[in-house]
Formats: sequence, structure tokens, C-alpha cells
Amino acid sequence: MTDSSESRHDWARPTDLDLTPLTADVVVIGSGSAGLTAAGVAASQGRQVVMVERDRTGGECLFTGCVPSKTLLSLAGRVHAARGAQALGLSVTGQPDWAAVRAEVRRVIDSFERVDAPAALAATSVQVIAGEAAFVSPHVLEVTHARGQRTVTAAEFILATGSQVRVPDVPGLRGVPFLTHETVFELPERPEHLIVMGGGAVGCELSQAFARLGSRVTLLHTGARLLPRDEPEASAAVLEALRADGVTVHLNAHARQVHTRRVQGQADGVQVELPGQTVSGSHLLLATGKRLRVQGLGLEVIGAPFTEDGLTVRPSMQSVGCAYLWGAGDVVGGPMFTHGATERGTLAGLGSLGPLGRVAARLRAPAGRAERIPHVTFTDPEAAQWGLTEAQAAQAHGGRAVVVEYDFSHLDRAATENAGEGFVKLVAVRDRLGSPLGLQVVGAQVVGRRAGELIQLLSVTPRLGIHPLRTALLPAPYPTFAEAVRQTYLGLFTQGEHFGRSRPARPDAG
Repeated sequence: MTDSSESRHDWARPTDLDLTPLTADVVVIGSGSAGLTAAGVAASQGRQVVMVERDRTGGECLFTGCVPSKTLLSLAGRVHAARGAQALGLSVTGQPDWAAVRAEVRRVIDSFERVDAPAALAATSVQVIAGEAAFVSPHVLEVTHARGQRTVTAAEFILATGSQVRVPDVPGLRGVPFLTHETVFELPERPEHLIVMGGGAVGCELSQAFARLGSRVTLLHTGARLLPRDEPEASAAVLEALRADGVTVHLNAHARQVHTRRVQGQADGVQVELPGQTVSGSHLLLATGKRLRVQGLGLEVIGAPFTEDGLTVRPSMQSVGCAYLWGAGDVVGGPMFTHGATERGTLAGLGSLGPLGRVAARLRAPAGRAERIPHVTFTDPEAAQWGLTEAQAAQAHGGRAVVVEYDFSHLDRAATENAGEGFVKLVAVRDRLGSPLGLQVVGAQVVGRRAGELIQLLSVTPRLGIHPLRTALLPAPYPTFAEAVRQTYLGLFTQGEHFGRSRPARPDAG
């Protein structure tokens, strides 16, 4: 159901297939966002760095994740905007050219050649070699490629092997052709009817993108609501938006069986059996989570413990069982975001520098904690969240937890862009005396245009330890979406028609 992508983006494939043993200061296994960041930190401090890559430098984010998916969403948004221009007297008919869509996605990916290609990394003193890596003894890797094996010896190692698609245990699923985020961007033709399994960020984003680009889309989600990490209001807003774009959404949809659809005896798509109904489509896309790449790496040889949840590490990203091994990115578990991977890559890179670097990694470690990293779902509207939800704060802090809500209908810039359907929700905790001086912001949710940018502005105050009153009193340019940040923060200290409105947090809000 897909064409081969083996010949695509060959500039990213390492060509070093030598068999000569190597010695380095630091070896990085994997060249995704975390590995590239870690290698850059180590090389910038004069370390001799060798990077081992089994496929292409740049990793998931560049080839099958953030870059192609956000490009596809951008193209879909342009199509949607063009179709919505009838009020201005414009008329748009037909469907976008799928070949042109694919070409634009590839063009954007290829624009990263200047920074992510092995040759570009070599210019920064990072030597990239091809192959699969596994530890064979302490401080020694064996790297296997098409021509044989070579050994690489180093003082420090950084494991950044990432993750791969988790295929759910549904009868018949492994017997039918299915797409994943690793293959969907190479489809030779636009799907006639795409069935998406999974209602997290990836499933929601790709459902909306393909619907706007002309496919019929059915989204199947096993949970009671989409985006379960976000506030319920965000889940509801994204659900409404998907349905407005023509996506058929089934919640609490537990697949009982998957099999090939046949027309006149010929395979012609897939069928998913749900309780009480059957969903048929031309293509099936799995957006059902990931499993971590920790098997087959010889971690047992060096005494580095791991589970299916990832390499076991300290907050500084140092392995708990092997002092010279560091983890970075998806392989250490937790929320799997590129910006989280780069932060953990920074910690691992620092740790690999020796005693002073290890101290720096320990001091910086709090910034890499999962609860301190915002996340964004890039649907239209965007949904962005950071920290504790309302329910989590109420359960943890009881009556001291408060919520401030601000609606985009009060935001002048939103009115000028016809984008008034959005909101900000700020979660804070009072001190035990109830004094405004003791207020702490512990979470935030934004739904609407520019949500991905606004969540950074909303969360930077608590993440840097700045008192919320300083943000409330800081003027914002007019008219901008950034005004929503100030107006929401003002709601912590005063009441007014155009400010955020505060209320006690509810433990049952989730």
C-alpha cells in the first residue's frame, strides 16, 4: 500500500562502512534529536565523538515525525483556508494534487541536509559511521553493517536509540497491510478512506490533515475522550473540530478483529470489527503509541538495567547500573516530545564530559523532568498543555487549588482573525495563609490559534520561578494573542469583564 522510501533522502545515510576499529572519547548510538544534541554538546567541548546510525541521520522527527506531519498540516490548512474564502467572493473546487503534496513534504525534509547530513556533522567534529550497535564488553561496542563488523571503544557512551510503533494486540491486525507514521508520508496516492486507530496527538493531527486534503477519515479511539493528557475542555474542542472537518470519530472503540476487505475476491482495503458494527476503509493507519528500542543492544553485558519502559536512569540521565552510559530521548521513557528529547540529550552530553559535566547535568536535571515540559497538538485549533491539570491540582492540593479561565472572545486580535473560539486555563495553588504573595502557577492549558506559542509564555513564569504578579503587570503589545497571557494572569489577582475569571479547582474535572 506504500511505495518504497529506500531511495529517498540518501544524503542522510552514513557511508562509512569501514572495518577498522575505532577509539573515541564519546560514542553516541542513534542520531535523532536527542543523539544529535548530545553529540553536539560533547563535540563543542573538544571531545572526539563517534555517532553510530543504522538508518538516516536526523531520526524520526525529521523523516517521519514533526517535520513531515507539520508540513502536511500546514498544506491542509492552506487548502482549508482557500475553501473558506467564499465569503470574499472566491470559489475553490477540486482536490489538491497529491503528488505536489508529497513533493512539498520531501522538499522541506531535504532543506535540513545542511545541518543533519553526515557531512555536516563531520564539519562539527562528529564522525558518523553506519551500522547496528551492541555492547560486547565494558566500554566496547560491536558495530555490524553490510560489509562486516568493527569495534568502537570509548570512555563514555550515550544511548539515543529512540522508539518504534507499538502494534496493538488485535486479532488479525498483523495479517493486513497497515500504515504508521513511518510510512504514511510515502503513500503514492491519497487514501480514499483512511481508518486511523488512536486518538492521541498523532492520530488527531493526521486525521484532520487527510480529511482537509480530500480523504474520508474515520478515527477509532479506545478511550472516552481524545487527547487524554489534556484538559477535558481541550479534548471536546478538538473532537468538535475534527467532526466539523468531516472526520467520523468513534470513542470507546475497541477493535475485536481486523481483516482484509475483499471485492469480487480481490483484496481491496481493510475492515475493523467493533462491537456492533464494522468499519471499512481503503487504508489503515496505526497511531497507537510507541515501544522503546532497548532490546538487542547488549545492555546486559555492561550491567545497564532496562525494562519495556526504557533504560533505567537517574534524573541526570546517567544509567543507574553503568556509570559510563547515559540515556537520551525516547529510550528513557516518559512523554516522547522532540523538545524533551533535546533537553535530555543536553543532560547526557553534559554528563559525558567528566566530573564537572556530571555536576552540571545534575544541576540542570530539574529542567528535564516530564512535568516541566509543555506539549502541543497541532490540530486546528491547536491544543497545548503544561504541568498539572485542574483535577490533578485539586487532588494534590485540595481547596488551595484555583483555576483562572480566559475566553478568546475577549481577545481583540482573535476577533480580527475570526478566531474567537479558544480559551486559556491557568491552574494555581495558594499558600496555606491564602496570601496573593504565595500564589504558585502549576499548570496551564490553551486551545486556539497560536496555542503552541502561548503555552511557552504561560509556563515560563513558574518554570523560571518568577512570581505570577510580575507577569500580570507586564504590558503586552496590542493587538496580539500574547495579551491573553497577561489577562489570564491578572485574573489571579483581580476580577473584571476582560480578565480571566477565577474559581476553585474541582477534583472531578478530569
